[in-house]
Amino acid sequence: MILFSGTSNESLAQKVAVQCGIPLGKVEITRFIDNECRVYVQEDVTDKEIFVLQSLSQIADQNLVELCLLGQALKQLKAKQVTAIIPWMGYSKQDKEFRKGEAVSAQLVAKFIEAAGFDTIITVELHSENVTPYFHIPVKELATRQLLSQKLNKHARMIVVSPDKGGKSRSEQFAKAIGLPVVYLEKTRDLQTGAVKILSTSADVKDFDVVIFDDIINTGSTAIKSAQFLKAQGALSIHFLATHAVLAGDASYQLSKSLIDQITVTDTIFIPRQNMFAKLNVISVASLLVKNLQT
Repeated sequence: MILFSGTSNESLAQKVAVQCGIPLGKVEITRFIDNECRVYVQEDVTDKEIFVLQSLSQIADQNLVELCLLGQALKQLKAKQVTAIIPWMGYSKQDKEFRKGEAVSAQLVAKFIEAAGFDTIITVELHSENVTPYFHIPVKELATRQLLSQKLNKHARMIVVSPDKGGKSRSEQFAKAIGLPVVYLEKTRDLQTGAVKILSTSADVKDFDVVIFDDIINTGSTAIKSAQFLKAQGALSIHFLATHAVLAGDASYQLSKSLIDQITVTDTIFIPRQNMFAKLNVISVASLLVKNLQT
């Protein structure tokens, strides 16, 4: 087995390699003066089982192309089987045509990855169940419920709040897994601007410590507005758990001064030092990935 890393999340790849007891495979990834990507695999991979770790995070387009070039290079070198480990499946939010004339980006990305020659996919907490059927190769989706819940000090006055209809099933599975009741937020979203308006909760949250579990924290606006609403309804504290810390724009700054008391995410996306802040806790998914590489 050989593990290669793209450039998007080398720190996670290194953790996985250490836990597997193997060095990272030698690969040279450079860019020409016009920014086109160039991949040069410097290992003998003939008839070997190969894993490539690459998150489709910022800049998603570049990291996708890099992943695909790695896949093609490894296949040309006659690797026995090549598995793409994609901790964050970029473009998974664009899983359907929301407005007539929009591309179904998740479907096309799946085709790109397959065309590159990958045999299987390992990914973490997909945004939508619509994404997996777009692939015609096996996809193993890993859940982070147990991993993220380690940061919670559970007690009788703690509840899980589902942030929206789209996250209802995810919140219910999380609440069931950790043995807490679940309450639902009712909200609306403008499809053109993305603006969110929270209308109500399905049950009283007064004097409860609230846990919100979501797959992504992007700009942080929904999390911030949810926290404001829940605190106004009498919630004692807000613990926000998210698998993928996209932290787009000035999200880190806005979250740092929000009413959210604690934010816990994983390292499926590399978080640069300038995006870290006091309320943010990061848990590694390396052990979760290693467990599934060795089975």
